[in-house]
Amino acid sequence: MLDKSLPKRTARAHLSDKPWMTPRIKHEIKAREKAFKFGDITRYKLLCDKVTSLVSNAKKNYYQLKAEGTRETNPAKWYKTIFELAATNDCNSQPPADDAADLAERLQQSFTKPWQNANPTEIPDVGEIEHLLKNDTSPLLPSIGQIKATLKHLNPRKATGSDEIPPWLLKRYHEELAPVIHNIICSSISQAKYPTLYKHALVTQVPKIYPPNDMDNDFRQISVLPQLAKVLESIQLKLNKGNLKIKDNQHAFTHGRSTVSVLASITQNWFNKTENSRDGRMGIK
Repeated sequence: MLDKSLPKRTARAHLSDKPWMTPRIKHEIKAREKAFKFGDITRYKLLCDKVTSLVSNAKKNYYQLKAEGTRETNPAKWYKTIFELAATNDCNSQPPADDAADLAERLQQSFTKPWQNANPTEIPDVGEIEHLLKNDTSPLLPSIGQIKATLKHLNPRKATGSDEIPPWLLKRYHEELAPVIHNIICSSISQAKYPTLYKHALVTQVPKIYPPNDMDNDFRQISVLPQLAKVLESIQLKLNKGNLKIKDNQHAFTHGRSTVSVLASITQNWFNKTENSRDGRMGIK
């Protein structure tokens, strides 16, 4: 259904392409070369002006999208964009094709090293935590309205996962897709089974430094999960957040809290003990 409604469109790309290059610019450059080849000087000059205008607009749009307004707030990002526009940042070097398979295997071993000692066949025993379960063990299920709200607030600019369903599609058609996704999520929760496809991530290695030298320390792995997997995790968190036993003084890994909030909390405690108490005002004896 997705292939019929939104068929894939292929675009030719090259490793040396500039980040602002578009298929239309390539098409006009090809037409310009063709006009020059056949001696059509009038059309050649016209296409030269057109290509120049398209390149200028593409660079302008790329700057506005990537770096406009970041010169003061994020200088590193601003300078990186300027270097890309000036074609002075040559970081697109690729390994030879013969070494690609070996490099991929080495990267996989490096990325999976933390889980080498884990036993994937070990199944947790539910009996060990059975005494912690409530009398009513029926799982909490979301409503269609919750699914719609979650889909509506997806970021359409996020990358597409292995299911090839873009987030903008889920966001734009959240009304139509909510009942289907509601059925998937409710079935997953009721059966206590996580869809296998949602466990697959597209992993991209991003060098921390150029050129990278250490396989274990100079690469950062960027994992892209399917958007529906993120929706399922978000719904699960909202449904079960009330049952999580988290202390009030925990600031790590909690929504709306950070290092700023923990510093403010500590400062307030100091104030209460020193300035806002009888012992604090009289001094410690």
